[in-house]
Amino acid sequence: MSFLAPLLLLGALGVAVPIVIHLIGRQRAKVVRFAAIDFLFATRRKTSRRLRLRERLLLVVRTLVALAIPLALAKPFTSCARPGPKLERGPQAAVLVVDDSFASGYRRDGRTVLQRAIEEAGLLLHQLGPEAEVAVVRASEGADNPGELTRDHLRVRDRLHGLEPTSRPPDLTRALARAAQLLSGSNHKRRTVFLLSALAKAGFRPGERPWGDDGPALAVIDLADKQPLPNRAVTRARVEPDPGAGSRGIAVTAEIANFAREPAQGVDVALRIAGRIVARGKLDLAPGQRTDKRFLATLPAGARAADAVIELDGDALAADDRRWLRAQLRDEIRVLLVDGDPRTVRHDDELFYLEAALRPGDRSDTGTVLTKATVDDLVGSEPAAAAAGAPATPGARGVDLDSFDVIVLANVRAMAAARVAALERWVKAGGGLLVGVGSNVDAASYERTMLPLMPQSLRDPIDIAYGAPREEMASRAVHLTKWEADHPIFAPFAKDAPGLDQASFSKIMLLGPTTQVADRKVLARFTNGAAALVEASSGDGRLMLWTSTLDRDWNDLSIHPGYLPLVQGAVRHLARRQNRTRADEVLVGHSAPLATLDLRKLEVRDPGGGGEVFDDKRLEGRTSVRYGATERPGIYRVVGTDRTGVTRDRDELDFAVNLDPRGSDLTRIEDAALPKSGSGEGHGQGQGQQRVELWHAVAAGLLLLLLLESILIQR
Repeated sequence: MSFLAPLLLLGALGVAVPIVIHLIGRQRAKVVRFAAIDFLFATRRKTSRRLRLRERLLLVVRTLVALAIPLALAKPFTSCARPGPKLERGPQAAVLVVDDSFASGYRRDGRTVLQRAIEEAGLLLHQLGPEAEVAVVRASEGADNPGELTRDHLRVRDRLHGLEPTSRPPDLTRALARAAQLLSGSNHKRRTVFLLSALAKAGFRPGERPWGDDGPALAVIDLADKQPLPNRAVTRARVEPDPGAGSRGIAVTAEIANFAREPAQGVDVALRIAGRIVARGKLDLAPGQRTDKRFLATLPAGARAADAVIELDGDALAADDRRWLRAQLRDEIRVLLVDGDPRTVRHDDELFYLEAALRPGDRSDTGTVLTKATVDDLVGSEPAAAAAGAPATPGARGVDLDSFDVIVLANVRAMAAARVAALERWVKAGGGLLVGVGSNVDAASYERTMLPLMPQSLRDPIDIAYGAPREEMASRAVHLTKWEADHPIFAPFAKDAPGLDQASFSKIMLLGPTTQVADRKVLARFTNGAAALVEASSGDGRLMLWTSTLDRDWNDLSIHPGYLPLVQGAVRHLARRQNRTRADEVLVGHSAPLATLDLRKLEVRDPGGGGEVFDDKRLEGRTSVRYGATERPGIYRVVGTDRTGVTRDRDELDFAVNLDPRGSDLTRIEDAALPKSGSGEGHGQGQGQQRVELWHAVAAGLLLLLLLESILIQR
């Protein structure tokens, strides 16, 4: 046992005071015999014995009180061995890196890993002493860490007790680097980073060191005590229409993973739609196995969309036992493909690749209803045609424009003014028109009649590989670049998009100058700077121009994997259908692209009741926006106000946000793979000592002794 203030033990000499008082109080008076009261002595003898006992007890109590006061002021303490680093009190700098990822909600022995981390951090704070400068750094991915080194330990404790598990995976390497950065500004020689975590391997970045050789010392507190943390999780889920289950049928596929060393038998998996469980199943999972579970279901009657949840029976980490989805009925888009160069050999036809991309394998569940036609078939609706002065064609099998959402003009020759007027009227009423050029497109002819259907005027094409030897043609070709990544058409593509930028273009059409830039936007360019894809608005409709062919005549894009999502995205965008390619893949902390749909106001509401409002200033001139406040897993609702001022739920824009499955793997990192301590002074690993304060018990005993003295005096 040791004392923080041993000199105060001199106060123990005060124990002589009650003894002296007791001895003085025992002096006897002079004895005078009086025969008349001798008979009373027998009755008082028993009372006298009780008084002597009380006086002796008071002596003992007062002596102990006199001894306890200096003993408590001297603050005795002892030490005992405890797991963790060996600590020394005194001036120093320390950073507590606390893992607050969603895995910290794992429950062991009735409490979460984060709760134990807070307790351990409190003990460390106490052991370091009041002279230590301390800061707290959160270790969840993307966590903002405004903390700084401070000797205000009360504020540090408040921050520790305010921590809760986030919905993000851990990023321990970044958190350690942030801690080293804080310590680099300290003047103390002793600098230590304390890492309090279950040490999941997924939280460390392989091959990346948080500091150099001159970094701080690292002390690790393993909150799992090197024991495995078995966990099961729903790591991925997708939903798609299933025509086999009827017009309202959907198929939901979920990936279930077992992150444990033991097999999981009879894992219960359930599908919940609109709050009601509609299907159940059981799975047997081997250690470390991932497997898919498929459910067939139907959406509730009268609903075009509904919330869907995949649920597992509960385990120690409940956060990753469910995954949200938005199930939606298949959108039926009516597309008219106008063939400007029909051929009898199918693969030579102008529409061969486009038709295959819009209905791959001629599947009936793609949501696209295709109709092929020629220019002569375009007659428009009767009122529109009459207003445009289009002559009736007796016996013609005309196609009514009002029956379609999107029209594609593929290498079509310049049309007569009457047909152009009918198409222009149809576009302004809300239609979507895509124009693809080719050998039949003459810039001068288009300039005369087709300008109302064009985002911008055309100029003569350039043959980039003209006159080049065969072996140099590939190197001279241009490629797609600088596309609008935030545009709904390009939402399915990654940033580098090899399916797009690897395509070669040997011939393209140039655009003429224009001053109409308010409603016009270049969505993609070629490597030589020429525009590749241009969009403009016309009334309530949209126009889009592709400055190369839609088949393989001038490029080879149609045989690259980016062609299918590109043309499907263009058609959906022109038809004002939300492209939901990535809607079910938004992870916590990642932004979600939202089509504006020509709305004046757009409000996103998160599962917790918060959200963000995009007003007309933020939506003006934009076809999409990105919502980044995705900090909660669940379904995010979207409310939109259109140009007429009508506000309603836009369920076609609702999206689901889910946990990053990386954080569900709680496999512990090997000790050899942990970051190494730097060369700086600090507390390293080893057998630590926990200081146990004894003066609290002495002070409590002192209060009890004072209470006992009061009772004895009263009696």
